[in-house]
Amino acid sequence: MPHMHARRRIVLSQKKIGIGCGTQSAARRAPMSGLTLSQQYMLLASDPAVHKLVPPVKQVMQTYVCGAGIAGLLLEGRLRLHENGKLEVVNATPTGSAGADLLLAQCSAAAKPKTVRKWIHDLYAHRRFRVPFCDAEMAPLVADGLMSEERRKVLFVFPRTVQTPDPAAVHRIVQHIRSGMLAQPPADDATVLLVMLLDASKLLKAYFSPYEQQELRDRLKALQERQVNNWSIVRQVRRAIDEIHVVIVTTAGM
Repeated sequence: MPHMHARRRIVLSQKKIGIGCGTQSAARRAPMSGLTLSQQYMLLASDPAVHKLVPPVKQVMQTYVCGAGIAGLLLEGRLRLHENGKLEVVNATPTGSAGADLLLAQCSAAAKPKTVRKWIHDLYAHRRFRVPFCDAEMAPLVADGLMSEERRKVLFVFPRTVQTPDPAAVHRIVQHIRSGMLAQPPADDATVLLVMLLDASKLLKAYFSPYEQQELRDRLKALQERQVNNWSIVRQVRRAIDEIHVVIVTTAGM
């Protein structure tokens, strides 16, 4: 595995854990060692094989990446979602992750609590925070060779940086979803949330057959029905993911 940075990272659990069991902590692991939920989503959403005809709208993709950051902090228990839909910072101490620290600082600095919908709307509408957060999440991927960057010019004049994920990294994440959600469930919570994000942003079809897509959705539904008492935090994050989709669809249609 490439060089690991000094920042704290969520690592893959040696043992799969059930959805929502126990306390919410760093025990909720990522499919690839060292990757945050935002970084996993970024790798899959940036894959050029997924966007053969039309490149992804950067503003939309970046908003989902920021939403994945919120989801990850909710999962870790650093943010909390109240019944009224407003986000509250529970633990603002440094995480060691530049992106997560930026997000926590932004939430803590708000004059008053905002709903997830308001946060996502602001992130979508204003690049002044959206772009730094995505850059902070991107930097370790580039440094570790999981994402390459190429400088190009649009119409031979306007500079543009194109990011391309390592195909092997993309494959490992997809295979982890297959093994955790389809072949040998139960999956870890982070993988469940990644599937929710891919579903909300219409990217499941890029990596899974129609049969697999339906199976993944059925597994999500079955998990929720079987583990009602332990589903609280995942249900909260699902609400946040749904808000991302609503904001992007309504704002883009204006």
